[in-house]
Amino acid sequence: MTTKIDIHKDFHGSFSYGLQFLCENYGQEEMEAYLTRLARTVYRPLIDSLKLRGLPALEEHLIYIFNIEEGKFEISYQNDVLVFQVGKCPAIHHMKEHDYPIAQKYCEHCRILNQEICKAAGYNSSTEYDQDKGSCTQKFWKEK
Repeated sequence: MTTKIDIHKDFHGSFSYGLQFLCENYGQEEMEAYLTRLARTVYRPLIDSLKLRGLPALEEHLIYIFNIEEGKFEISYQNDVLVFQVGKCPAIHHMKEHDYPIAQKYCEHCRILNQEICKAAGYNSSTEYDQDKGSCTQKFWKEK
């Protein structure tokens, strides 16, 4: 029997395929434009919560998502910066386990989505990743 979480994890494979398709057929700029629109629509509730509640709203979102997807992470604050260190990206590891092709720039979606969510809420972000290892460090802070 397929569980709800299995279905969601399989989403990453189709999302990866879609990103690769966009890059190959329309270019990096169109892929980024698509992700920008996605961030501003799908993540509107998170944007609104981030505006209202600040970084704790984003912290709760990240913890919730990575717990249900069984990712490995550490989350902390360094002064006024929320630091989210991913030791095991559930998407990358699921795709590898199931032999899904992984888009060359798959992890760029996290950087772009984070950037747009934060920009819309008056925050900023940075994302450094190692796609081969399925790990990254994401940082979030209030725009000055």
